[in-house]
Amino acid sequence: MDHRKLAASLAASLLVASSAMAAVSSEPAPSRIVSEFAAWAGSRQNADALVRGLHGGSSITLATNGVDGHNVSLAGFTPGAPMSFEEVREALASARSSLAHLGVHRPTAEQIQAALIGGEVQLGRGRTRMLPGTVAVLGGNPNVASR
Repeated sequence: MDHRKLAASLAASLLVASSAMAAVSSEPAPSRIVSEFAAWAGSRQNADALVRGLHGGSSITLATNGVDGHNVSLAGFTPGAPMSFEEVREALASARSSLAHLGVHRPTAEQIQAALIGGEVQLGRGRTRMLPGTVAVLGGNPNVASR
């Protein structure tokens, strides 16, 4: 048996296997995305709802404590289409960045929704700001639950 051919064959097999493993591992795991955005989303439950709903293209319902800590902020929407986990992570990171740029670091459910699908963000003292959103919504109209 020619050892050079065997070594070349083994090297080629390892290259193919490592490329396949790199392709699989380049997509972030859903649990890592949930952990990354849990504090920002107000809870692990909200982050899980966002990741599952955006990835699956299914309805998302969020609930957070209001700015005063007593009122509850509720919001819900359905994304227009399923997204890859990388797209989910990018959309959430962009929404978080948009809100942080406005000084909102612990957003309400309604602020998260507006950052993701577009809409008016309440900033306090009567100020508002329109955000374009990072995710298309089913039917073009979000289903918003009231406070």
